[in-house]
Amino acid sequence: MTTNNNYFGSNNPFADFFEDYPQAAYYSSPRGSAFSGQSQNTQRYYQNQFQNVYNEYLGALGQQIRSGADPTLRFADYLETTPFTERYAALPPQMGGRSTRQYSPGTRQIYF
Repeated sequence: MTTNNNYFGSNNPFADFFEDYPQAAYYSSPRGSAFSGQSQNTQRYYQNQFQNVYNEYLGALGQQIRSGADPTLRFADYLETTPFTERYAALPPQMGGRSTRQYSPGTRQIYF
């Protein structure tokens, strides 16, 4: 496989480590680790998305192979193009673990 790793540069001898351990690439990626300063709900969402993101990567890699191209897509490079923040922002509040009280404030029951 051709070494095309923009994440570390072409001369890094450890670039293949991420292909062997994709979890390390996911949790250490600058885009993926952007959730480290976020709320617990946001962190939990990103941590649970590893398998979904990896499956999407495998699908993109499979498309490269089916098209007859040399498969040069690496997981670390794929993570650079994954819009983590946009995905989380597009979720309904309940799925993202965000409070819905800001959208529907509490009401009181008045009994006569």
